[in-house]
Amino acid sequence: MKLQRSLAAVAAVATALVEVAQAHCYIYSVYVNGVDTGTFQGIRTPAYNGPAPYGYANGPVKDLDSIDMRCNVLGDHQVPHTIQVKPGDNLTMDWHHDARTATDDVIASSHHGPAMVYLSPDPPAENSFVKIWEEGKFAEGAGALAPGKWATTADIAANNGKMNVRVPQGLKAGFYLLRAEMIGLHEADVSYQKNPIRGAQFYPNCIQLEVLGDGEVELPEGVSFPGAYKWDDPGVVYDVYCSTKTTTTAPCTTTYQIPGPTVWSGAWPATPSVELGPMTGATRAAATWDTWIVKSVVTSASAGKVLGTSTYQAQWSSTYHAPTPTA
Repeated sequence: MKLQRSLAAVAAVATALVEVAQAHCYIYSVYVNGVDTGTFQGIRTPAYNGPAPYGYANGPVKDLDSIDMRCNVLGDHQVPHTIQVKPGDNLTMDWHHDARTATDDVIASSHHGPAMVYLSPDPPAENSFVKIWEEGKFAEGAGALAPGKWATTADIAANNGKMNVRVPQGLKAGFYLLRAEMIGLHEADVSYQKNPIRGAQFYPNCIQLEVLGDGEVELPEGVSFPGAYKWDDPGVVYDVYCSTKTTTTAPCTTTYQIPGPTVWSGAWPATPSVELGPMTGATRAAATWDTWIVKSVVTSASAGKVLGTSTYQAQWSSTYHAPTPTA
């Protein structure tokens, strides 16, 4: 009975959490030149943060000093499938909130912010993440009290969750991690370091790629995660709703500086969208799960009972190991 009560208590806390988690998102699938590779194939999906049906796996990272900034919680865990691509291929990430459907909200309309894509050899090392695409605030809003048009809401969400990028031309063959990210600035008027209830919300998701071909171009030195973003970066602490306020203590900043480095000169200058073929795989994530992680504590359960707990600490390898295939 103690174990059952423990699970009920965890569920009660998770219920409170999920009430404020209705706008979160992650990548459901990747299209290569318009062909769907399949739901969650090749994607290091984050861990759930509570028991079914209350927990969710699409929550943000807010601590800039956390290793979870690299690829989110469980980002160090390989998945069985690796997506094969060639230099010049068009990749379309399919971001969603609840389901891979045309009616899914993708991300809340309040969660304005930038979006970026980085590429690193797999496994990543110090200063190995190279930015190959970014988009921030690309237009002013209609009217004096409008937050403007942003990558997360006016582009990606408006296009049913589609984020496009191209594999760099001539890229050397090998194994890579593609780190795609969206940032919600709706509570970024103060940093998480100063006010843990608020702060910018980071949604990093990593995808396992194998680049084929005879390319010879190597990635240059990049940045590290954590470490690429600082607590006082103007793109991390930013009042996205300043222009909507009738009174302010200081003039509103109308420009926005995207966090991190500039886009690598070897990246494609344009990332046009491509026509997408039919979707492959499930439209929703699994309705049940038996493990979840809260503040590095892994809880395992079965048939409504907690079986035990353990401690999760990310263990990133320094050498590449082929993923273990599914049985």
